[in-house]
Amino acid sequence: MDAVPASVWQVRVRTRVDELCQQLSVLGPAAPEQAAALCAQLSGVAATLGRSGPVEWLRGATVEYAWQTVHAVERAMVDLRTPTELIGLLPAYQGAAARFLRADDRVFTDLDPVRDAATPELLRARVQALLVRYHSVSDDFHESVRRLRNRMLGLSMSALTAEALLVLVQWRNPDPQLIRTPTDTGGVPPWRLLFFVLLAGALGAFVSALPSMITSRSGGLPYRLPFQQGLLKLAVGPLVAVVGIMLVVGGLANTTVDSTAALLGLAIVFGAGQQAVTAFADRRAGELLGPVTRDRGVRPG
Repeated sequence: MDAVPASVWQVRVRTRVDELCQQLSVLGPAAPEQAAALCAQLSGVAATLGRSGPVEWLRGATVEYAWQTVHAVERAMVDLRTPTELIGLLPAYQGAAARFLRADDRVFTDLDPVRDAATPELLRARVQALLVRYHSVSDDFHESVRRLRNRMLGLSMSALTAEALLVLVQWRNPDPQLIRTPTDTGGVPPWRLLFFVLLAGALGAFVSALPSMITSRSGGLPYRLPFQQGLLKLAVGPLVAVVGIMLVVGGLANTTVDSTAALLGLAIVFGAGQQAVTAFADRRAGELLGPVTRDRGVRPG
């Protein structure tokens, strides 16, 4: 029994698999053996949906296997279609490819359905070229998004680990103090003050990240880049707050912090400054997701 899709990308793959199977049932009588082989490939894709673990989530093999198999079947089906069917499907092929390819790409300019319809073999070859080019760029896009997701996740985990180590080291070694204790703390242990500074930095990071987190769109991709962007900001913000306060309190700026409220307020301000540190991730995510989030409901792949 096929697994039930567990996410948006799996639903889209399953929908596409069902569409292709239905089309193969119509095309099958003309080439029953080839149609049966293609149906078997699609069945293998459907069987993998809904099955995913942490390692698979990081490696993305299921996502790439699913879409690359669907792409391969779509290309193979070109040989089973009549020239009339191919011409009818061209707007759909070209519309999907236009989200990943430039308008002046040769696979667009070389394809003339009116001229090529007179030579079915040439028409099929040029439709195949269009699909091969489009599918190749689409598959590379998925890989790039997955790699960016993994890099952001790695940076987030590194930042959280560094923050935990800071608190642990300060707890085990009260002297020297990473952050000078204000006079109104009432003898609060240095590690506890450091912990509250980290929390204040996270609060500042959360407030400054809200606009981008609300407006970000994932385009139905399985990698959840907006979530990873938010996690990176929340993880980096506390570190930026601690470093900023250490520089200010350490005498780099001609400023004194003589109360806990002022110290935490400064931590919030520096935490909000994480935007300058994580802007590179926002720009890269925007560059990657721009083509697939322009239109609502775009199917990746």
